[in-house]
Amino acid sequence: MQDPINFFNLEYLFQVVYRLITGRVDYEIALPYWELFTLISYVVTVIFIVGAIYAYIRLVQIRREESEILDILNEEALSKKAEPKHDRWNKIVKHLDSINENDWKLAIIEADTLLEDMMQKMGYTQDTLGEKLKSVEKSDFTNIEKAWEAHKVRNAIAHRGSGFVLSRQEAQRVINLYK
Repeated sequence: MQDPINFFNLEYLFQVVYRLITGRVDYEIALPYWELFTLISYVVTVIFIVGAIYAYIRLVQIRREESEILDILNEEALSKKAEPKHDRWNKIVKHLDSINENDWKLAIIEADTLLEDMMQKMGYTQDTLGEKLKSVEKSDFTNIEKAWEAHKVRNAIAHRGSGFVLSRQEAQRVINLYK
């Protein structure tokens, strides 16, 4: 004699659910399935609630860590940013305030070096400042003509040396071009 095949009858389950929804319920047959469905629903709901709480806690932890990292990076950036740039410009202004013509020339040369460093940071990788200035688009550098004019004075100082005569007013004008 053969044993009957016992398996999960999905079609029967769908029929029970359909009858529950439409109101044509055979309560004696549907009740055990309804209790199983309710139990599974509770378990799934609890799992989702626990998952949502875990995700929220992790999100708060990650945001706190990001905030701490950003605070550290901001402090480092501000400390690096404020010191060297202002110190270099203050040295240039100090040279310009001197009564010595050679200090004025040195101020112009240092301002030119500062301009070259700035252009290097902007992504211009040519060898000389003149080449960097040639490769600049006018829309990228609105004061390119002033930079060229100041760089030409610096070149005159570098090539003529002590033969180049520089007045205090001219030195101030050139430094203002760099500024």
